[in-house]
Amino acid sequence: MTCLYASDYGPADPAFDPLAGGGRLLRGFESQRSELARGQNLGQLQAMERQLQRGESVAWCDQGYAWAEGPAVEGFLVGFSLLVVLPYAVKRLAPRLWLRCFELLRRMHESAARSENRTAYPGGL
Repeated sequence: MTCLYASDYGPADPAFDPLAGGGRLLRGFESQRSELARGQNLGQLQAMERQLQRGESVAWCDQGYAWAEGPAVEGFLVGFSLLVVLPYAVKRLAPRLWLRCFELLRRMHESAARSENRTAYPGGL
């Protein structure tokens, strides 16, 4: 049995009535009319119809995906970033940065040494 989460299908629509229009939205599901009448919006109604077409019963669970925005998930993501992603990035990027830094220092040193060897007179004295 699969749970359906009301929050996944949007907020309840107060103007939505699945029985309106002589039950036009419930055609083909007349035997489950009472169960489908509990739909609070079109998305929920369609989800219930899909469950019934598969031969499964309709069961609603409370939480939905709201847990993904909770403090526990945020804490996990922060911890994962600090303990896994950051050390990996430092391990992979730090050697490259050090090499570039040393290469820049070497070039600056060579450039300074060349400028000291030059004189103002091209032919020398």
